[in-house]
Amino acid sequence: MFKKLIKLVWNILGAPYYIVKKTIEIVIIGLKKSGVVIARLIKGIIDVIKAIVDMIIGIIKAILKWLNKGVMLIINAFSWFFKQMFKFLKYTPTILKAIGKWLIKAIKESIAQIFTLLGFFIAWLTLTGSAKDIVGIAIIISTAIWLLTMSIREE
Repeated sequence: MFKKLIKLVWNILGAPYYIVKKTIEIVIIGLKKSGVVIARLIKGIIDVIKAIVDMIIGIIKAILKWLNKGVMLIINAFSWFFKQMFKFLKYTPTILKAIGKWLIKAIKESIAQIFTLLGFFIAWLTLTGSAKDIVGIAIIISTAIWLLTMSIREE
């Protein structure tokens, strides 16, 4: 009986220890499980933030790529323009020389055909009204064609 009494006292005194022990075990198990949930929650939040950052970086890269293409297009256009201007300036003396030679030939040819041109002019003066306009335009066009085709007739 004494043993039963001691066992009873021991159980009564050990009960708070047992309750505290079980409570701590339950809390630890709960924290472990909640730690897994919290870890998964944090991992999910980190994944969402990563996806948003990747999307923003992709948008910025696309914008920069587009701007780079536009800038390169403008640079290439300016480069082409200045190359063409350089070529034009490079050949300007040659072009002016050729135009000067052509003008000298045209003046010589016009002097040689002075009576034909004088006849055109007198015929034009004798006309009136719309006939004068039409014949005047025809004389100018035919004279221009005649002067432009000098080199063909020389050969």
